[in-house]
Amino acid sequence: MSHPPLRVIAVGGAGAMGRWAVRTLAQLGTAAVLTVADIDENRARRLAQEIGGPCRALALDATDPGALSAAFADYDVVVNTMGPFATFVRPVLEAALDARCHYLDINDDWQPTVSAFGYDADARMHGLHIVVGLGGSPGVTNLCAVLAAERLDRVDELYTGWKVAGATAVDEPGYPAAKASAAVEHWLHQCSGPIRVWSERAVAQTDAVRKVTLDFPGRGKVDAYTMGHPEPVTLPRRYPGLRTCLNLQSGPTWLLDHLRHVGQEFAAGRVGLREGAEMLADPPRPAEQGPRDPLPVEWGLAVGIRDGRRHTVAAYPRHFHPARMGGNTGVPLAVGVELLRRGLLRDTGVHAPETAVDPLAFFDVLAPLIDPSLTGAGDLIAVEEVAA
Repeated sequence: MSHPPLRVIAVGGAGAMGRWAVRTLAQLGTAAVLTVADIDENRARRLAQEIGGPCRALALDATDPGALSAAFADYDVVVNTMGPFATFVRPVLEAALDARCHYLDINDDWQPTVSAFGYDADARMHGLHIVVGLGGSPGVTNLCAVLAAERLDRVDELYTGWKVAGATAVDEPGYPAAKASAAVEHWLHQCSGPIRVWSERAVAQTDAVRKVTLDFPGRGKVDAYTMGHPEPVTLPRRYPGLRTCLNLQSGPTWLLDHLRHVGQEFAAGRVGLREGAEMLADPPRPAEQGPRDPLPVEWGLAVGIRDGRRHTVAAYPRHFHPARMGGNTGVPLAVGVELLRRGLLRDTGVHAPETAVDPLAFFDVLAPLIDPSLTGAGDLIAVEEVAA
């Protein structure tokens, strides 16, 4: 079946994540028109010229609701990579709905994720697909959690996680990044106060950067630390019987201790956002840095029952994009738009990845984009388990 290309506009499309989403949309042939909408028009033009073909540039101020509505009028899909998401999800999503556009983003803040579900009825009424949080974490991690959970008869606990070492952007000539980037400022925000989680079968709060010890298949006892990403908000919607759901970050103990300290200082008002971000971007390194983090870069872990026995199942990608955080976040978003073009997203309305996207279809498309030698999900995703 032939699937005609879409008219796509990417808000923040010239940024570190947006560039890889736009490049991948062009590579896949997803878009007949592909507009890089960015407040930095020069950077947007540079990217559009680099890509060529259907790509064009547009100067867009995402703080101007009128400009958003006018910009979206002639498009099928709005792709949003514009952070901070606590500021930009609502206005960009509302403008997309008003323009009757489908919408996908890489939102990794739990607060705007909760708010986004309030637009579900409007999206369904107009037959629109809204997918929030389709990047690395959330995104790949959610779909890995689904693959792990599918191995069980009953799922009691779901964990998603990501490695701090993988959350760095590769500098690109012509696209300079600030020392303390918006991503680092976001990291500080999500590690500086109580975060929303799922505990004892209900919504709960816990401290950020709290140590959690897991028994990870093939790796034994490992430590990871709580983080305010949206997976604990969304996964219980698909698995309402869960007892526990957490998103975790992993890395060397000295770095997580430093993160906890800076987060506490920021929460108490003793350091500002920019100062705190700079402290995280250039942490004091100890002489002895300790053992390497044994966890994968991104992963999902399910604990539950199969055939009457307790099992722990982990699913994770074996390979990652050479652009690291930019590719690992932007490329999955583009895959989501390509699945929309192919008619493979489930149901209309507002969804997180786990209720909108079939994991195997997603990883089949993603695999060769990560490494051309990979042919599909089976080459990309590892699944390991242990029984009690």
